[in-house]
Amino acid sequence: MEPRPAELEHTYLRLTRSLSCRVDEQDYVKIKPKIAALEELARVENRSISLYDINSKSFLLKTDRHMELLGYKNREIEVSRYHRMVHPDDQPFLYDSELQMYRYLEGRDDKMDYKLVYDYRVRATDGSYIRFLHQMAIFACDRDRHAWLMLVISDILQQYPEELHPRRVLLNTKTQKVCLFDKEQELVTSREKEIVRLISQGLDSNQIADRLCISIHTVNNHRQNILAKTQTRHIAQAMYYLRCIGLL
Repeated sequence: MEPRPAELEHTYLRLTRSLSCRVDEQDYVKIKPKIAALEELARVENRSISLYDINSKSFLLKTDRHMELLGYKNREIEVSRYHRMVHPDDQPFLYDSELQMYRYLEGRDDKMDYKLVYDYRVRATDGSYIRFLHQMAIFACDRDRHAWLMLVISDILQQYPEELHPRRVLLNTKTQKVCLFDKEQELVTSREKEIVRLISQGLDSNQIADRLCISIHTVNNHRQNILAKTQTRHIAQAMYYLRCIGLL
């Protein structure tokens, strides 16, 4: 029996409030140059990048450009209020995804090699919902190797219809294999990535088949596999999704 939404929220809040880190002022001094680099990256790429401090329960960096798109003038919105802006159908999904990530990574020495990739809808000031793709990873650990700083990168999924179910994967960034929410496999194979790159260059299936010396049937099978693995409806969505999460 799956936990009810209220139970998931309670479990999530209890966990996040109980987390603590063994850090001191010197650790914050050492991390400052890295925070400055992230801020510059957000500016150059025009992306929403946040750095959440589990120790202080606050953001050390928050460049939420998508909050402006949603119509909120004050970008410094507390986490609890932000969660209330998430579509009611997607709130349990958000809590469950992050809870499973914490549990999976707890006690692992390689916990910084993973990232949670998930999307959900957030309410704008006009009452409409906009879908965002989020990537969450541990940016720094404390002296006991517990998660200390959480990096969150957000991108807009404007092409996705309102009714599309949210997706989630926990990826090992070194092996590019899925570790949670699906069977363990590469999200896309090297051949599939090659085909997506050729499509992005404007080649059609016939041209790709000629270039790779394979049949058009094989090319089309790869295209269908790419859509299935990324849970997208057409190849443009798949390309954008894979580019956002760094697999292209």
